[in-house]
Amino acid sequence: MNVVESKGIRHLVVRAESGEELPRALAQALEEASAKAGRLSGTGVLDSVELASVDADGARVTRRIDAPVMAVSITGNIAQEGAAVSVRLYATLVQESPFGLQTVAGEIVSARALSLEIFATALDDVALVRQGDDRSFAAAASSQPQPQAQPQPQAQPQPQAQPQPPSPPPARTAAPAPRITHPEPPRAPAPFPAAAPTAPAELPSAPTPVARPMQHRDDIEVYPETGDLVSHFHFGECEVMSSDGERIRLRQEKDGRVREVALGMLKIEAPTTDPATGKRHFRLSRKH
Repeated sequence: MNVVESKGIRHLVVRAESGEELPRALAQALEEASAKAGRLSGTGVLDSVELASVDADGARVTRRIDAPVMAVSITGNIAQEGAAVSVRLYATLVQESPFGLQTVAGEIVSARALSLEIFATALDDVALVRQGDDRSFAAAASSQPQPQAQPQPQAQPQPQAQPQPPSPPPARTAAPAPRITHPEPPRAPAPFPAAAPTAPAELPSAPTPVARPMQHRDDIEVYPETGDLVSHFHFGECEVMSSDGERIRLRQEKDGRVREVALGMLKIEAPTTDPATGKRHFRLSRKH
């Protein structure tokens, strides 16, 4: 067994729009959020579902449901398959029938979302690479820790800081030696007050860079508001329908579809103003 611990964790909430195809649309959304490894869970209502499972001989079998069904449980994982993000979804579905409530389960090969909410836990410091298995139709995800070279250089400055304190004591012991030999013992207390000003003279030099925080007061970020126009790196030209400071809803000019985007995932450039209409225009790019 291979156990890999992950400490770089993000939690994402994905809401699918009506008519979006699974799992392709979910994989695309996770790739835009830079979520390349993790686990999935969710619930919703699906239509035109194709499920895969295995029979008694271990052979792959599929069935299709061309009617709305309730997904009471959806689980899965996120991994990389080649250069793209791959998503595996497994669902337990229920449906009303003339004989009562029917339950089916299996891997979602394809489906159309009517209403779906997915909770994704992204593991940013672990690489999951999907590997095919000839004995099973399900692919296995092997975990590989990402190399981290940062902890090693951090341990080096600690031993370097320790040898510095021992250096002053030998200098103090060497100073009184010549002074005690020439005069009488009463002159011995004189070196101690003379050495005192040397220590405080070095201390004021450290706290001098206090004026650096003043530079951050000019960093004021302006967010799009209702009625503004934006150029999204993926959705193109859009109009802002609403904004609550954390998420904004955009309406695409090309087809009128409404998109909801988290502001924390975007890099917002300073706006420009159209002199004819007076509307502000923002450029939204992916934050790395």
